[in-house]
Amino acid sequence: MGIKVITTLLSTALQNYDLTTIDEVKDELSILDNSKDATLKRYITSASAAASQYCNRKFQAEQLQDEFWPDREPFQYTLPGGVDVLQLSRWPVIAPIISVVENGIALVENTDFRVNYDTGTLIRLDSLNFYPRKWAAWPIVAKFVGGFADIPEDIEDAIIRMVTRRYASKGRDPNLKQQSIPGVIEQQFWISTGTESGNFANDIADVLNSYRVPVSV
Repeated sequence: MGIKVITTLLSTALQNYDLTTIDEVKDELSILDNSKDATLKRYITSASAAASQYCNRKFQAEQLQDEFWPDREPFQYTLPGGVDVLQLSRWPVIAPIISVVENGIALVENTDFRVNYDTGTLIRLDSLNFYPRKWAAWPIVAKFVGGFADIPEDIEDAIIRMVTRRYASKGRDPNLKQQSIPGVIEQQFWISTGTESGNFANDIADVLNSYRVPVSV
């Protein structure tokens, strides 16, 4: 059974969702003046947005509401449906869950459900033996604070690498891998294949893959 998820931001949106700072990038590039600030800020914002889109999430901590709509059989409900766990749209969960409501009924943490705060998953508990069971095919609404208070170092490092590589290749074809003169001029170009992650180098994709949110269909 599939599930549909609608996420709503409950807190005030942040001014920006950049995943590193211009000072960190300038330190990496050994730039001491402000002449390149506008370009670097644009690169940081672009790289941060690309990483967020690839991971299907934002990383900063905010208050959110996730509405879950598990697929269900049309009347007569021959198959009960349901899902094993609910994956919140942003993790880690950094404060006690605000509320979880199933089909209009408020649930109690550690009695009706458990939370894995590190991975942002909700586990339904049986009311008799408190053992995990499937979530029923009812609408479920969870309110919570999810995301990182501080951006993980590996994510920030990946963004810095993206920005510095783009800066180093400024003014040349980014797909040009190699160019030689003898013959005259032989050029080799990089083209993404099915085993590569689009615009991301493999070392960048390896970092981002650990933070991707599964896409519900």
